[in-house]
Amino acid sequence: MTINDILREKVAGVWAGTYTVLQPDGTVLERFDSRQEGRMEGTAWTERVTYLREGEDPYEHWYSATVDGDEVAFRNTNMWGETSRVGAEAVIFSFGRHERPDERIIEERRVPGALAVEWDPSAAGV
Repeated sequence: MTINDILREKVAGVWAGTYTVLQPDGTVLERFDSRQEGRMEGTAWTERVTYLREGEDPYEHWYSATVDGDEVAFRNTNMWGETSRVGAEAVIFSFGRHERPDERIIEERRVPGALAVEWDPSAAGV
């Protein structure tokens, strides 16, 4: 199963969820709701995300990419990044925005039913 397959068969559609933004050390910075609408047409992935932060107006952002098998090329001119597949269960997006060059965002997109575990090496004395 390729990234294209995962997005087309398991991620495309309308989703409501919660973003949890973490510092590199695992400290929670913020949590907020979102609504995501994703669509794959051939190799063209389009996604509209509406960020729903409490006390703020909804903020909408469009993302687009060409996804050919496991090869992903972002089509947003304000973004850079790469994408990796983890088996048939998850896709990891590692990206940033040109206007904030010191920031790197790592986003995990799991398919329904996949288990997520966060491991904190500092808690294990590592």
